[in-house]
This record gives sequence, C-alpha cells and structure tokens, in this order.
Amino acid sequence: MIMAIAAALLLNVTPSVHALPNTASAAAHAAAAANSLPEQPQPVVSAADSNSSNDGASFTLTADAAGTAQSSQSLSTIRVPTTPAAKPAPVIGVEVIPSRRKWVILSIAQHGAAAFDAYSTRRALANGATERDPFMEPFAGSPALYGAIQAGPLGLDYVARKMQRSENSLLRHTWWLPQTMSTGLFMFSGVHNLRVANQP
Repeated sequence: MIMAIAAALLLNVTPSVHALPNTASAAAHAAAAANSLPEQPQPVVSAADSNSSNDGASFTLTADAAGTAQSSQSLSTIRVPTTPAAKPAPVIGVEVIPSRRKWVILSIAQHGAAAFDAYSTRRALANGATERDPFMEPFAGSPALYGAIQAGPLGLDYVARKMQRSENSLLRHTWWLPQTMSTGLFMFSGVHNLRVANQP
C-alpha cells in the first residue's frame, strides 16, 4: 500500500515544462502597435490626486481635455450633405446684327436722293414754281437748301441704326424701312420737280 501511495505522489509531482514566450518579439509587437495608434490626449493629474497616487493612482481628466476628446469625437461623426448639381441656365441664341455695309449703302442712296430733290427743286423754282414744303421754304431761294434737306436723312440714318441693334425681333428685321421709304420719297419729289421745271 505504501508503494501505491508513493507511486501516486510521484505521478502527480512530475514537473510539466511549459514554453515561455519570447519576450523580445512581444516587446517589438507592442512597440509597433503603440506607434500605429493615433495620439490620445494625456490625462492631467490634479494636485489632490497626486498625493493619493500611491494608494490607488486615480487619474482625472480636466474639463479642457474632456471637451477636446468630445469635440473630436463629435466632429468625426458630422456628415455634410451633398448639394444637388445645379441645372445649367438655358442659352438663348442671339441673332446676328444686320450688316453695317447695307446700312451705309442705304444711307448713301438716301442722301443722294435728297441732293437730287434739292437740285430739282432749285430748277423748278428758277422756272417759276413755288416751294410748298414749309420746312424747306426758308432755304428754297439759296444754295443752303442742299444742306438743310440733309437733316431729315441724318435723323433717319440714326433711327435705322438703332433698329438694327434693337432687342425687338420685328424692329431688327425692318430696320431698312425708314431709309428705303425716305429714298423713295426724295426720288419721287425730284422727278416731279423736273417735270415742273420742264413745263413751258
């Protein structure tokens, strides 16, 4: 019986060998993990807690550190809403302004017709006719008639040019009417004056 007890004690007392961890590799892993973590605000030890640090080593965060931690946490959870893409404004096509060359051609034709009217008027007056236009009557007896009769065409040239640059589509398409009608009237008056001048 004594032998059985001794054998049992020997089996229980047999030392078991456990593998010890490699302390150098564990320290290296811990250092790498510490470097990869973001910096955290360090707790500030108050004066009252420094005396009792030996007993329990209790640390308290100050209000600033706690506020910083909360604000950084709250800022990380803020989501800025994305604004919807604005629709492009519709583009309104602008028609090309009529050619200035056409305006110049009509101006020359109008002033030439006015000069023809003045010439025919003076010929008719020399043949005994009278001027019935109240605006031209003061200038009918002198060469000043050539200059005075050009006042109307100058005004109509300005009107036609403004119509060319107007935002109204109808005016832009009919800008040539004032100069064309004026030219036609001057030509009609000139032909009539020459008929009067050629009558015996």
